[in-house]
Amino acid sequence: MWVSMPGNNSLINYSYKLFLSQWRWSLKHTLMEKKCFIIVPVSDPDGYAQGHFNRVYDYIVAPACRSAGFWPTRADSSTDNALEIIKNIIDSDMAICDLSAKNSTALYGLAIRQALDLPVTLIKDLKSQTSFSIMEQGVVEYDESLRIDTVQKEVEILKEALGKTFEAKAVTSPLLDRLNIGPRATAPIIFEPVINTTFDEPAAQEEVAPKESALPIISPLPDYVGDPITETGIEKLKVGDFLFHMNHGKGEIRNMKKMGKDKIAELLFDSGPKTLVIGTPGFFRKIIA
Repeated sequence: MWVSMPGNNSLINYSYKLFLSQWRWSLKHTLMEKKCFIIVPVSDPDGYAQGHFNRVYDYIVAPACRSAGFWPTRADSSTDNALEIIKNIIDSDMAICDLSAKNSTALYGLAIRQALDLPVTLIKDLKSQTSFSIMEQGVVEYDESLRIDTVQKEVEILKEALGKTFEAKAVTSPLLDRLNIGPRATAPIIFEPVINTTFDEPAAQEEVAPKESALPIISPLPDYVGDPITETGIEKLKVGDFLFHMNHGKGEIRNMKKMGKDKIAELLFDSGPKTLVIGTPGFFRKIIA
């Protein structure tokens, strides 16, 4: 029985293709100078299929990072050393914290990044609940079913969020610069004094109005505004209803979620969409039909 073995040319071609593939991968890694540290649930929590968050990383998180120009690095695949993980959380240009399934490690990473004023993007699946204070910071949500018709859109949304978050934090924290840790800023900010070159008589100093601590209350109220909404009225609210907010005016409920005794709603005002707690007393009033 004869067994055919590849000739020298076949071995050379295979070796060349393998080398070329590795070289391209290494070059792509080199070109992506910015590093994104990703904290996703490590194990398989209750209610999730085996390997679910590996698929979340492969289908959504990693493609979005690469599209945004970041090299993705998972916390659970980089090292088991706690100090090295903390160092990676600080030294990375960007971090993604997946808060799904009450991921405590992601909350730990979020606390470190926020304490040092470093850019961080929060994500979670639709079925996971989190506190309102975190939701106010902006969380990119994805469908945990990982359906093919939603994954591509979610990759684009996460890519855009990464870019905007990174641009908003382009300057590093002075504390990090003094400690010589964390990503470096591209250039320092220099504040130059403004010199008055005219020789006119100095004008009288204008009084500076004190900065408002809160948005102004709308007064007088429009004719279509009724009494403050009660707890019973809050329970009856649904998507499509209109409410009047004492700061923002008339708004339509576009989305609404229950959290404890309160309801968190996304309302569309003339000034744009806002996410607010409807349970806040005194700020919401009925709309008279």
